Amino acid sequence: MVLLLTPALPDAPTGGRLGGAPPRAIEEHPWLATHRYVLTLPAGCAPWSAGREVSVLLRAGFDIGDDDLSYPAMAMRAVVHRPSPRGERPELSWPGLRAAALAPLGTGDERPGLVRIAETPRLIQQQPSYAAAVEADGHRFLFQVDEEGWPVEGELEDVVAEYLWGYGSVYFYGTPGPDGLVDEVVAGFLDS
Repeated sequence: MVLLLTPALPDAPTGGRLGGAPPRAIEEHPWLATHRYVLTLPAGCAPWSAGREVSVLLRAGFDIGDDDLSYPAMAMRAVVHRPSPRGERPELSWPGLRAAALAPLGTGDERPGLVRIAETPRLIQQQPSYAAAVEADGHRFLFQVDEEGWPVEGELEDVVAEYLWGYGSVYFYGTPGPDGLVDEVVAGFLDS
């Protein structure tokens, strides 16, 4: 199963969403003292998520030239949480990221998705060794956020002021428990 999500209008207060105020359930999360909200995967988007959402955060002030680009000390973080509507703190969002929904691409749509949820990653540089460290800790691939999926025309062409990680892709991993659910999601590597 492959699910591709893309920015869409109108903005969504619940479900898959991008930019804007983070979900109310994570507004007080300790990582939001140092990181900014980027997006939320909808509840039930994959068997490993069940009825929970996953929100992606990026360290405030992050630049592609920084040194926190390798597992386990990645600038990107993910929080698994109960479904929650947008909160009231837009200042916790990544600067220059417009609020929008994240909606599934239709069958036959040839556009790349911003988010790709699948059993295997789609690598840019075709270097499976990039995942060696995160896989050595027992994690398996869950999803990626691929900047090739940013809209470049139409009403959402301004959804992001500048690429977040050098027109690359960040790959997220986790370890399913005996019930098949993943309680912790980690950023594994950046490929650009």
